[in-house]
Amino acid sequence: MPTCLNCQQPIVEDAHFCHHCGAKVVRERLTLWGFFAQLGQTVFNTDSSVWRTLGHLCYAPGRVCRSYIEGVRKRYLRPVSYLFFVAGLYGLTILLSDGEIRYFHEDFALGFTSYDDATGLSEEERAKQLRPLALTFILLSIPILSLISRLVYRRAGFNLAEHLVINAYYMGQLLFLNLVLNFAKVLFPALEEHAVFYYLFMIVFLGYVWVLQVPTFQLRGIWTVISPMLFLLIMLFMLGLFYGLGAELLLSGAG
Repeated sequence: MPTCLNCQQPIVEDAHFCHHCGAKVVRERLTLWGFFAQLGQTVFNTDSSVWRTLGHLCYAPGRVCRSYIEGVRKRYLRPVSYLFFVAGLYGLTILLSDGEIRYFHEDFALGFTSYDDATGLSEEERAKQLRPLALTFILLSIPILSLISRLVYRRAGFNLAEHLVINAYYMGQLLFLNLVLNFAKVLFPALEEHAVFYYLFMIVFLGYVWVLQVPTFQLRGIWTVISPMLFLLIMLFMLGLFYGLGAELLLSGAG
């Protein structure tokens, strides 16, 4: 009698699914067509947790964060998986756009450096020097944000791991929203020339903190203003040090 390759329990000869663990019984060898068919089904299925997570993080991020923390696992994509999914989309668009699209952390880090004279590199050349460490910068930002949010929202009752979940979703969605704005910049170059893009990004970057944190931490009254503002001030200071120091070390080595 054949056994399930996932749980090693015996299964019926012509079974399509294991009645012990529910895994699909795969008898055919994996083909290139099958690989891309599975990929397409996962990504473009309207019931996919990828699109549900992305959509809900746009208009109900508190529901996503609290649901995942409270034990809902099937409905939404795991926070780190979502972050890597969006980062993968971002990396693909960077390749296809030939550098027209940049990670938001590049502009943020460059704002704390002044290496035009020291290295002879233009702003775009400095951005390209930072690009290989894009995902590293983003991933290392999450623990920093989590420590800050735990400090600011220590009375909310979340532990550090739960703050990591919240900020992984936050950083992933911030990356996605920045991707959308960058597409707008590519399609409408005048946005950048008139500084509209900069203001749009700052509204998204700052405003999304309120959109996510107020429902996630169930803030009420004056704390809906004070707590997110305190978080933002500490975050900008700490990430400024982190990105600025990282950019300095990398660019000074390149120079």
